[in-house]
Amino acid sequence: MNQNLYFKTRKFDSARQLSNYMYLMLKNLSLEPEQPVDSEYMFIISTKFKGTKIDIFMGKNDEESDIPLWQIWAEERVSLFKKMFSKPNEEIEILLRAKLELLVKSIDDVSSVEWGI
Repeated sequence: MNQNLYFKTRKFDSARQLSNYMYLMLKNLSLEPEQPVDSEYMFIISTKFKGTKIDIFMGKNDEESDIPLWQIWAEERVSLFKKMFSKPNEEIEILLRAKLELLVKSIDDVSSVEWGI
């Protein structure tokens, strides 16, 4: 799950507001998210998706823009050994990316929604 979902919106004044919003939206999808954790430069929401532990990272991008640029990405939580010697679950990746994109596109005044590196 190495791609970021980028989007622009004025809805949020901080990464904390974005993470609180995403927490509530993920909870509405019955994903049982944990409370957002502040890691200084981004927020992380841990959850389970189809039995797989996932960390969802989110925050404001440093790139200057007229409308704030935000990004979200998810990573399967796996051991270093598994990360080095196996592939992520592609089915989980595709389904979770679709859900994240759907949630982001539902934000009032959102624009420029796109996946990138």
